[in-house]
Amino acid sequence: MKVLRTNQNSEEWLEYRKGKSGGSEFKDLYINGLPLKTKLIEKIEADGQKLTPEDKRSSAADLAAMLTPREIAEIKIEGEPKKKYYEIIAERIARPVTPNDYIDKLNGQPFSMMARGHILEPEAAEAFTKKTKLKLYGDVVWVRDDDENIYISPDRIVEKKGETPETATEAVEIKCLSSPEIIKAFLTNSYPAEYEPQIIKYFVVNENLKKLYFVLYTDLIPELELQIFTIERGQIEDRVDEAKAFEDAIMKRIEADINKIESINF
Repeated sequence: MKVLRTNQNSEEWLEYRKGKSGGSEFKDLYINGLPLKTKLIEKIEADGQKLTPEDKRSSAADLAAMLTPREIAEIKIEGEPKKKYYEIIAERIARPVTPNDYIDKLNGQPFSMMARGHILEPEAAEAFTKKTKLKLYGDVVWVRDDDENIYISPDRIVEKKGETPETATEAVEIKCLSSPEIIKAFLTNSYPAEYEPQIIKYFVVNENLKKLYFVLYTDLIPELELQIFTIERGQIEDRVDEAKAFEDAIMKRIEADINKIESINF
């Protein structure tokens, strides 16, 4: 063990902690408990050892006793890491967010990650066009034909010969997320699951839409500046139908409750 002498909570100390696993960080990295029995059995039998049916009925603790600590750790890290995992990577490779970098584009408004996203959106659209050669346009809102209270605001629409905003078949949704989220998307090769309802909503409102490009953009990690995930209607058709039915039902309930409140007489 080495000893580092420093004042805790000093600038030097805070800088030293970045990208490392200390006590507080390890608490948010470590996966408590034992792996699932099925995973333990797979690991035990991976090297040719065959367990009897009786052995397989053993408790997770008894099965874990047949493995080394390293083997148990290997099982645990095969799963989805905790959020802190991506935060540590971000602290190593990403430039920190500095509000002063955007001050000339804030027009007097306070800095926020949402404001940063709005500032970077044109850059993201330009990077998308440069990579895909697809021309884009914006400033359009799509509204359901049968309910003016249901809409989607596409960040950009793909310009295609013979198509109008009403008949557009391809659109772009742009997100400028935090560095840990950008890194996670790259390492898992998937867009953040929390945005799936928004993705589905595009196809609910625009029945002509065939393809949505979900774009992640960052100005903090040059190697991961632009990520493009392509979602086609056929991939999510069932969820689109279910989402449309749900939205119809929930909007009817909203209208009913509004009418109930407005009908109160004092």
